[in-house]
Amino acid sequence: MKVVTIGELVVDWIAVNRSASWQEPHTFIRSLGGNSANVALGISRLGGEVRLVAKVGADLHGNYLLHYFKDIDVDTEFVFQSDQFATAQCYILTDDSGENLFFNWPRPNACHQLTEEEFDPAMLAGAFCLHATGISLTVEPRAQFIIKTIREAKAAGLTVSFDAGFPTGEGELAQKLVREAMSLSDLLKVNLPELIYWLVPAMEPDRLAAILEDPGEKSNLEELKTFCRDFRVKAGTSILMCTLGAYGSIVSTPNEQFYAPPHTLEVVAGVGAGDAYVAAILHKLAAEPQPLDLGKVDWHSYAEFANAAGALATRTVSASEGLPTLAEVNQLLRKVPPSSSV
Repeated sequence: MKVVTIGELVVDWIAVNRSASWQEPHTFIRSLGGNSANVALGISRLGGEVRLVAKVGADLHGNYLLHYFKDIDVDTEFVFQSDQFATAQCYILTDDSGENLFFNWPRPNACHQLTEEEFDPAMLAGAFCLHATGISLTVEPRAQFIIKTIREAKAAGLTVSFDAGFPTGEGELAQKLVREAMSLSDLLKVNLPELIYWLVPAMEPDRLAAILEDPGEKSNLEELKTFCRDFRVKAGTSILMCTLGAYGSIVSTPNEQFYAPPHTLEVVAGVGAGDAYVAAILHKLAAEPQPLDLGKVDWHSYAEFANAAGALATRTVSASEGLPTLAEVNQLLRKVPPSSSV
C-alpha cells in the first residue's frame, strides 16, 4: 500500500567542516532535503511505494531535485514547478557540540507556494497513509494546503502520520494548525525537545535539565514515559513516538508505554535520523492488513526496526544519502541487537 508525503522538498547545502559561524565554512555538499522528501526517499529505499506532493521552482535547483527522483521509485506526479518562485534552499552548519544550525533561503520560495486550490483527491488515490510535518504549517499559503489535505485524508479513512517538529518562535495561527494536525493524527512523532515544548510540564528547571542531559537514565526514562502518555492523551492521537536521539525512542499506545534502546553506531551527522525513523514505521505499517488496526501492531519490533534505520541515517553528512536500504537495516538488526524494550 502507498504512503503519500506532503510539504517539504528543498536543496540542502551542508557545510563540510564543523562551525558555529556562517562566516567560516567555504565548502558545502549539495543534497536533496526537506522532511517530507526525506521520508519519501526513506520509504522508497526500504522498498515501499510512496508519492511525494511538493513544489519547486522552474530553475536549475528544481530540475536537480526532479532529476534526483528520476531513477528512484517515488511518484512525483504531484511535484509542481513554479515559474514565479525559486526553489527552496536550506544551508546547514553543525557546531562542535553537534548542534545543527539552519538558514533557509529565499523567503518566500516555491516550497511555500502550495495552495488549497491545488489539492486534488487523486493525490490520495491508492494510499493507506498520509504523512505531513509541523514545519509545513508555519508558512502561508502552504499551511492551508497542508491542513486541508490532512482533513481530507482523515475524512477518507486514511491513516494520518504527523511529525510535530516545529520552530518555537512561530505565531499563534501556526501553533493552532499544528495542534489541529496533532488531534487528527493516528501516529504522532516528536523528539525530546518538542515533547517538552508541547507538553510544558510543571517541572523544576534542575530536574528538567537532568532529564535532557541523560534521557537514558532509568528514573529519567520512567518520567519520560509518563510524559509521553500524558502528551498522547493531550494531543488526541492514537500512537505517540518520541525519539531520543542517541538514546533510542519511547512509544506510547493506549495499552502501554515502553522504551526501545538504541543501536549505537559512529555518528557522522544527526540530520535525518528522525525522518528515517518515520519512514521505517510507515514502511512496516504498509505491510499490515488493511484497513489498518493500530491496536494489533507489534510496536516493540517496529520501534527496534525504526531505531536501526535512524542510526544508519547518521552515517553520512547528508540526511538523504544516509537513508538505509531494507537489507542494511536487517543486517544491523542481526549484528547489533539492542537490549530488550522496557
